[in-house]
Amino acid sequence: MRLRVFAVAATIPLLVACGGTDAAQPSGRGPGMLANLPSCDRVPLDAEPRVDAEVVGLVLPDGARVTSVVEQGALTTVEATVRMTPLDVRAHYEGRADIELLRVEDEVFEAEVLTRTQQRRMYLRAGALCADGTTLTAVVGPDSEDAGLPEFQSG
Repeated sequence: MRLRVFAVAATIPLLVACGGTDAAQPSGRGPGMLANLPSCDRVPLDAEPRVDAEVVGLVLPDGARVTSVVEQGALTTVEATVRMTPLDVRAHYEGRADIELLRVEDEVFEAEVLTRTQQRRMYLRAGALCADGTTLTAVVGPDSEDAGLPEFQSG
């Protein structure tokens, strides 16, 4: 019986660390974990040249700096950085009224969003780069379940 209790107790921290959201978290901080990342002053968010991204269906947070746009058939992949945390990025999309939010998940250091706008779908993964800076990878494609957009990493 002790072995079972230990096994359950040992998995609880893993479950807490791996997923979900907590509405009580202060904006931009997941139990202080993001504060453990290096300062964004030491991680340049503007090292790569900025490029123009005129992609129908692409909706990025204000201040996002696009660094790459790659078209591959019906899909377009856009890389960017923004001075926000992944949790702030998630909250940004949840607060927008001009897009339809199809799915959203976060795991503190990473957030995933699936939106629909202008008859297009956009899958976006936001990953923590530094304490308050995030890399964004957006894939925009047709508004279809089988458009070939990336799958969510967590379940």
